[in-house]
Amino acid sequence: MMNRRRFLSTIGLGAGAASLVNAQQVGDTVRFDHPQLEGKAHRVVWGRNGAVATADQHGSLAGLRILMNGGNAIDAIVAASAALNVAEPYMSGMGGFGGFMLIYLAAEDRVVGLDMMGKSPSAARLDMFTEKDCDQGYLAPIVPGALKGWAAALDRYGTMSLGDVFEPAIELAERGFVISKYDELSLRGMADKLAAFPTSARVFLPHGRPPRMGEVIKQKDLARSFRRIALNGADDFYKGDLGGEVVRFFQRNGGILTKGDFENFDVRWRDPISIDFLGHRLYAMPPGSCGLSMFQLLNIMEGFDLENLDLYSTDFAHRWIESAKLALTDDDRYNTGKEDADIPVERLISKSYAAEQRKKIDGKKAAAFPGPLLPSVGTTSLAAADRWGNAVAFTQSLVSGFGSGVIAGDTGIFLNNGHRYGFVLDPQDHVNLLEGGERAKGVMTPAIVMQGDKLLMAVGAAGGYTIPQTVGQVITKVLGYGMDVQHAIASPRMMVNRSGGRAPVPSDSRTYLELGFPAQVFEDLHGLGHRLVKPGNAGGVQGVYRDPLTGSLAGGADPRRDGHALTW
Repeated sequence: MMNRRRFLSTIGLGAGAASLVNAQQVGDTVRFDHPQLEGKAHRVVWGRNGAVATADQHGSLAGLRILMNGGNAIDAIVAASAALNVAEPYMSGMGGFGGFMLIYLAAEDRVVGLDMMGKSPSAARLDMFTEKDCDQGYLAPIVPGALKGWAAALDRYGTMSLGDVFEPAIELAERGFVISKYDELSLRGMADKLAAFPTSARVFLPHGRPPRMGEVIKQKDLARSFRRIALNGADDFYKGDLGGEVVRFFQRNGGILTKGDFENFDVRWRDPISIDFLGHRLYAMPPGSCGLSMFQLLNIMEGFDLENLDLYSTDFAHRWIESAKLALTDDDRYNTGKEDADIPVERLISKSYAAEQRKKIDGKKAAAFPGPLLPSVGTTSLAAADRWGNAVAFTQSLVSGFGSGVIAGDTGIFLNNGHRYGFVLDPQDHVNLLEGGERAKGVMTPAIVMQGDKLLMAVGAAGGYTIPQTVGQVITKVLGYGMDVQHAIASPRMMVNRSGGRAPVPSDSRTYLELGFPAQVFEDLHGLGHRLVKPGNAGGVQGVYRDPLTGSLAGGADPRRDGHALTW
């Protein structure tokens, strides 16, 4: 039998890993000095009047400014989203393909959902696209949904104007933001993509190379676009001159987006789906998101008597991974953003169906996984809560890093590559096959957690199909294992994931655990048939929490990125 040191080395953890994955370390605060957890990590932060958690401190600062100026959680989340457009430009922005927002309205004691997923151009046809066309360039974008969603949320439930909430983003774009280590690594990894498009290279490769940590990036074109929208409203982008500039630029370069596509697009207010889990009520977005998949996973796990199951044991890890496989297989079978799809939601998220699925799990053997493609970066998640009891969980995306890779002319706006993961090109009978004019699917899974009639938590994540897994793990750690929101986010996670390619490739599925699990768990899972690899994309989770006794507010942010939570 292979010895422990050699086995850990074969899965990419190195000879020194055994000393880092011991059981004594598991229950304590995570070692933030380990490279996998580089970031502005700290203990949970608490306040009385408001909390904002985003993947970059500029986003959190923007949201906090709005809260301190009298705005509510909805105002703050839009301000933070706009600031992230500037300081985290590879993850989201007004040209993003959209996202999902859950809002808890304290005065009405209800949760509402906003679906801002964009639609494929009306002229889109399968035979127009190769995988590369979907990934980057002028055919890659679908109609951007993000800006329309920001404006809709603000108009219905906010208290401030677009001009008010865009002010931090405009200042940041004009004066510039300082490149962090995470920014440097991200830009370096996407340099070839940016270099292929002169309008993008001019801004983000200003010296013919990716900027290094400590350098400053200014985006004056983007600032002007924000000012135009602040003055004229979001319709300037969807029905006016700004949108016209975007469309003409892409059409000159072979794109198929039209002014009509922009003019005819709208967002949807939708009723959330919900389940009971560990004595709490959970809310998520309906299909089109992966809310139903996360709920199925949690329902299956709840039946394994979590109270007596060690969070960092082989039994927990094996059952979690096998439950995720079952949930993601159903996701690939049923889930789509198409509005006329017939999806058996009630059955999929029912306790009885979870019991059926649980019986399929072999406690002594890993199942082959014929599930869906699991992409990685290009998404961000953020959360906010205010003094009046409102809270928002919001996840938005450009899809891949920097989306299509293309800044639309002189607008400063990156457009998404929503064709990449919003639809599939094969097989031809797939429920989410690319069709013109259809709404994209998004894997984003923001969630609201209620304890009785009181808000407990708003949380969401980035990370492709790791999202329902990471959000579910954080919820489980808080509700089932008593962790605070920061510890739940920063502590080690486990994933089932897959490398590139669209069609399901069972032999390509892989399992990875982050450092912090006991070394024996790695060996045990290998023995059960899990194909273990070096820890990879584990997403980026941000959340806010309300103490059920005092009403005090806490924020937690992911140290795997530049996550930073702020309260006051």
